[in-house]
Amino acid sequence: MTPLERMRLDRWAAHLHALGPRVTAELLASLADRIGGPALLGLLAGYERLTPGTVRALGGDRFPPRPLHIMESKA
Repeated sequence: MTPLERMRLDRWAAHLHALGPRVTAELLASLADRIGGPALLGLLAGYERLTPGTVRALGGDRFPPRPLHIMESKA
């Protein structure tokens, strides 16, 4: 995944989260249809062990700051 694709993914994930659990479940069901239910359920099972408090305490509840790049003018 390119850095730009990763930035888009992060932005879409934040938007999806804001839409709530129903929309998230609908997307996950669509992904399960495409990649296979057992594969997706196996990935999700790993996240089931996490608690919101633990993730928050480790800073995993927010994205790191986006890098800024200085663009020099060619003029």
